[in-house]
Amino acid sequence: MNTNSTIVRTINGVYPIPMEKKWEFAKKNPQWIGYVTTQKFLKTQKQNPSRKEMDVLEKATKYTLKVNEHKIQYYVWNENVNQRKTVLLVHGWNGHTGNFSRFIPSLIEEGYKVIGLDLPGHGFSSGRYSNIVLSAKIVNELTKKIGNPDFIITHSFGGAVASVAQELGVSAKKLVYISPPSKLEILINDFSQYFQLNEIEISNMRNVLENKVKRTMASIDLETIGPNLENQLLVIHDRDDLEIPYSMGELVSRSWKQGKLITTEGLGHKMILRSDLVRDEILGFFRTDLN
Repeated sequence: MNTNSTIVRTINGVYPIPMEKKWEFAKKNPQWIGYVTTQKFLKTQKQNPSRKEMDVLEKATKYTLKVNEHKIQYYVWNENVNQRKTVLLVHGWNGHTGNFSRFIPSLIEEGYKVIGLDLPGHGFSSGRYSNIVLSAKIVNELTKKIGNPDFIITHSFGGAVASVAQELGVSAKKLVYISPPSKLEILINDFSQYFQLNEIEISNMRNVLENKVKRTMASIDLETIGPNLENQLLVIHDRDDLEIPYSMGELVSRSWKQGKLITTEGLGHKMILRSDLVRDEILGFFRTDLN
């Protein structure tokens, strides 16, 4: 069955409506374009962890957090460590907790309790759709169960999730945002250009999105939220990032009262998570809190 479809129930059975058909219908009936484009925009593409990532995930204790219809997979390493700091991992769009597998063993060796979650529609969590506000609410619910972390490490979309989650009540002493978007408008623009949406179609899509999350897009920009947060932020961004421009990392680092930027080159948007240099910068940033 095509997963990129809507299910229609009839007297005789269940039939999928392919996204292509919905797209064709919406193009001919513009009043529906906002709903169809939003559905397509929020549709996730789950990625299977690699063998090395699975090796790291298998060493964690696994739990399921149920929030309404969502079943969220989360992981805990060094579960019985009670006197050291706690690190929360928040992955990016179409990612999963295993993406941090290069950092997790070192965090464990340092004695941190490490917690990661697969956001809705990602990894081993339920669902096929996600958005920043929903994901932030899930992070907030998780911290109600496990307590607030001392540190948070995020990648890409995860930085926006962690920022909104802090507005909802999550707190942390230090944040590490790897390749964060300063404005979420870039995601809409990229999507709109790829699918050749006109201005009216883009406006309809934005209206449906904002009604769905009950927030304006501008209100969840990191450069809007950052000035209201008092914690320390380390931004790590690569000059050769083709998905989230380096200039956005610069803006995010300047938006925090206590923000710092570390620049890498030649790693792009994803290889930056496999860098020993990036890992060591993060560990050094955390260690200063222990003195």
